[in-house]
Amino acid sequence: MSSSGFDSWFADYLSQSQEEVKRLLGDKAAVRFLIAWSLLETSCFHGFAKGSELKRHCRRIVEKEGFSPQPLMPIVKHFHDRYQDNKRYLNLMHGNRHPDMKPLLDRSVDSLSDIEQVYFVVSVVYRYRNNIFHGSKGVTTWLAYKPQINRCTQVMQALISHTAQVW
Repeated sequence: MSSSGFDSWFADYLSQSQEEVKRLLGDKAAVRFLIAWSLLETSCFHGFAKGSELKRHCRRIVEKEGFSPQPLMPIVKHFHDRYQDNKRYLNLMHGNRHPDMKPLLDRSVDSLSDIEQVYFVVSVVYRYRNNIFHGSKGVTTWLAYKPQINRCTQVMQALISHTAQVW
């Protein structure tokens, strides 16, 4: 299938115009996120990330593999501040229940343990992934979240690099 054939198919699949799909595929942020997600699932979550298992994997990464969230603190704080806004939080969650996340938002970010900080930011990345793949957002909406998508990609890079060093 040629690239124009893929673009046309993808536009039809997403119910978007070919111009919008061309913008998405031309935007490196979206492509980087998708590549990083694939690597993250393989290297950090044994091939498949499930929401119900995120906490267990984050605990392993911190406790057994020695990952420190300190370099990610600006991103952790950004998302913690961002999702104090209930409308943004509900948009992130997109109707899904995630009972462990809200209590973390109710506490100060500095009071969260290393495991909780990693779990919180990985949960945000996971929600962005789900919203990109399963949400009802159009391409224009995805690109409007480019700063957040870039932060998510940075989180994934840190976790992937750490895991590669450990193994």
